[in-house]
Amino acid sequence: MRRSFWLLMMVPLLFPASPVLAGSGGSIYSFMGIGDLRLAPNARSAGMGYTGYAIPGPYYINTLSPATWSRIDRARIEAGMLYEGFNSTNGTTSRFLAKADFSGAMIALPVSPKRGFVVAAGFTPYSKVDYNTYTSATFTGTADTMAYSINHTGKGGISKGILGLSWAPTRSLAVGAGINYLFGTVEKTSTMTPRSSTYAGGTQNEETTMNGTTFTASALLDSLGDVSPILAPFSFGISFTTGSTLTATQRYTYLFTSLRDTTAETESDLVIPASLGFGIAYRASDRVLLAADISTQAWSSAEYRGKPLDGIRNSTLIGIGMERVPAREAGQPLLDRIAWRLGALYQATYFAPGGEPVNAWAVTAGAGIPVSADTRLNLAVEYGSRGTTGKSMIKDNILRFSASLTISELWFQRFEEE
Repeated sequence: MRRSFWLLMMVPLLFPASPVLAGSGGSIYSFMGIGDLRLAPNARSAGMGYTGYAIPGPYYINTLSPATWSRIDRARIEAGMLYEGFNSTNGTTSRFLAKADFSGAMIALPVSPKRGFVVAAGFTPYSKVDYNTYTSATFTGTADTMAYSINHTGKGGISKGILGLSWAPTRSLAVGAGINYLFGTVEKTSTMTPRSSTYAGGTQNEETTMNGTTFTASALLDSLGDVSPILAPFSFGISFTTGSTLTATQRYTYLFTSLRDTTAETESDLVIPASLGFGIAYRASDRVLLAADISTQAWSSAEYRGKPLDGIRNSTLIGIGMERVPAREAGQPLLDRIAWRLGALYQATYFAPGGEPVNAWAVTAGAGIPVSADTRLNLAVEYGSRGTTGKSMIKDNILRFSASLTISELWFQRFEEE
């Protein structure tokens, strides 16, 4: 039954009448689970293959690992945007959907820079639902033998509010903790349009509002030259986020000609699994930084209304990246003061429609451009592929552009009086 339901949802995309369609939206895969998961903690990480668990730094706010905030020595405000374009195909026909969105904002305040005590707060996307299977294809229902076109659309997602802090008890160790408030609304609409004007169409709208809390704990080991000279250029990071049981409130609205009916709200539980990430970074020289990360989340344990989510499996992300660190000396040419980044990633996504796994790969590049003083404009581009056209599946070729602006100010600093 699960496979039949999934195939029903895929019919308009699998058998479109028009060879190429375009519009605003995202991948059909965001229909599943809680949508497309947002995995890059910031634009810097997006340019380095989504790495960052083991990279401390005073210029960026990593939303996945509070321990990495310990090097921030000035108040920082960071905000970003993300553009995504999906060219989806079944091997015969294709369509292109794209959209740009605000990707969150964070503020970090160094209460005690010498002790690595930094407080940060803000919000970022956690998942995104955005699909539109509109096409001129037809589907004949067996129940009423009436030919009709069907259009499935979805929008919304889950956002994550973050409040956390970091602390460095020693020069080589930093720890961090945070509370994450997950909240958001997903709307899924199905519109049926009969081929014959004799009949009237109808619309079903499903609206689900969710909220709940998770907790993050992280640690960072750096500057280990005192332990062993071999470890001096290495840093190691780990971050764990608990699972959560979100409260999900759902209601349906049915529209048939001029008649409208809304069901009573029902409340149920949505179980989100815990996640774990680990990273290692290597400073090959004063100007070259290498990094590798792996993260996993046991989505097979996710539940909605006491039952496993349809077409979902455990997910794993592996990323590698490098950064050419900008020169800090005064008078350097602009190109030397820009941070240049490259990366690649492989992802076993949590999508598995009909039990068929959906995997993805991507290559990334980015730059950190100095604007003024410690203000930086970070840009990243990503191109990759997800899924396959085999076994009646859909393949997404994905292009992403991300940008963020990081502004710094000297707050809470004490100056000696003359």
